[in-house]
Amino acid sequence: MGGGGKAPSLRVSALRMNAFRKAGLTLGRFPSGPRAAITDVPGVRVGHCTLIEGEGFQAIRTGVTAIVPPGDPYAEPLSTGIFVLHGHGKALGLWQIQDVGELETPILLTNTLAVFACAEALLTWTLRRHPEARSINPVVLECNDGRLSAIELRPVREEHALLALEGAKEEVGEGCVGAGTGMIAFGYKSGIGTAARIVGGFTLGALALPNMGRPEDFRFPGSEKSSLAASGGGGQGEGDKGSLIVVLATDAPLLPSQLSRLCRRAALGAARTGAPADTGSGDFFLAFSTTLRFPRGLEKVAVEIIPDRSRLIGELYRAAAEATEEAIYSALLSASPVEGREGKIPPVFRPTG
Repeated sequence: MGGGGKAPSLRVSALRMNAFRKAGLTLGRFPSGPRAAITDVPGVRVGHCTLIEGEGFQAIRTGVTAIVPPGDPYAEPLSTGIFVLHGHGKALGLWQIQDVGELETPILLTNTLAVFACAEALLTWTLRRHPEARSINPVVLECNDGRLSAIELRPVREEHALLALEGAKEEVGEGCVGAGTGMIAFGYKSGIGTAARIVGGFTLGALALPNMGRPEDFRFPGSEKSSLAASGGGGQGEGDKGSLIVVLATDAPLLPSQLSRLCRRAALGAARTGAPADTGSGDFFLAFSTTLRFPRGLEKVAVEIIPDRSRLIGELYRAAAEATEEAIYSALLSASPVEGREGKIPPVFRPTG
């Protein structure tokens, strides 16, 4: 670890359910999945490794979150689409997905300076299963947690990402865990949030990592403006230009182009919360289908897809917006107080009115 000092402690987080539903809240037209989580999509798993160590200017409040699709993504890549609302970020692996439309590794979320350590972990994870591989496209998405964590010390290492991958489960830990440990959104403590919708016999799940916006941007259904926003307090300074990551999973058999359109509708859900997509923001959306796969070595694949003009496609679009909006709210509702570098403690959001 750069900067000296002892290595951060490791903690595979305790698991929690969707905080938005736990609070008795609902939104949108479509019913939630039973867990209200991305893992309601069969076979999808989520794991965290949380790093908390030290205090003062060298406080470490960071981690890694892994989203692991079912099956063997390298042997049978999954149909995948992306949308970049604003590209001020260090996301890795999106160019190949944009051109080829395939996901061949799990997805890792982390802080800005840990992208390449996490990419090494995905290479290791894949090569353990496929030593014959000569080309691998690791997918790592990031937000900057430098307001609460000594990001410049680069505490996240390959072993931490591997812990998140190997610890992935069906239950999803929300709030200040994994990649969400050091995040702030709308001036409040943020973290990992998740949600799901059931549409026409299919499941669509979302996992969000919000790290953007000012208090005055925030919109929460049925809640009055908080005292934080009214007073102008709790602002993030340079963090106002922070980022947002949203990952969608579905068992609907969608083509890469359809999944990219799904991502664009997820951005509408983010906008409902007040996400500003500012000039310094990295707003990345990725969606994959667990049932439409492209096995390596096959010249042809016979698949069943949903036509673009079907009513179901429109319903999936709406569901993507709903699940994304709920996942962002759940990230804030599930967050707990965290004292970061130099004693900074962002306020925790609780609805009023």
